[in-house]
Amino acid sequence: MAFDYDHNKSLGYLTGLANRMLSNTLTAKFQADNIDMTAEQWGAILVLLNDGVITQRQLGEKLYLEKSSVSRLLDGLEKRNWIARTKDPKDSRQKLVKPTSKVLDTAERCSNIARTILKEAQCGMTEEEQLACQSALRHIISNLDKRNN
Repeated sequence: MAFDYDHNKSLGYLTGLANRMLSNTLTAKFQADNIDMTAEQWGAILVLLNDGVITQRQLGEKLYLEKSSVSRLLDGLEKRNWIARTKDPKDSRQKLVKPTSKVLDTAERCSNIARTILKEAQCGMTEEEQLACQSALRHIISNLDKRNN
């Protein structure tokens, strides 16, 4: 039976594969540099460093993660003292999340590693191609966000 679908031309397949490869490479490089952090945890740290104190729910929305996944992700970061969670004084049902000063040194190392991996991943691409790729991905994310909300 011939199947009329070439996954090698599918944006879903290609973006998923690229994401897994980038995540696996990043996590492996962190581990090689004795940084006990996953690519997913790094993504959460980046959001917190850029946005400051936000609720656990807001972090989940920004990362497109389920509540239970955010909780597990933050548990790991909290164990390493890289984030702190406190009750929101405006709504005691919510928890506020903020990066700790301890994560700053680690974040600088992670940032350098991530930049190196992205540079390797984009090798041979012109700046124009990189910008076009970023624009196309933002467009896809926006379309899907509108569809799902």
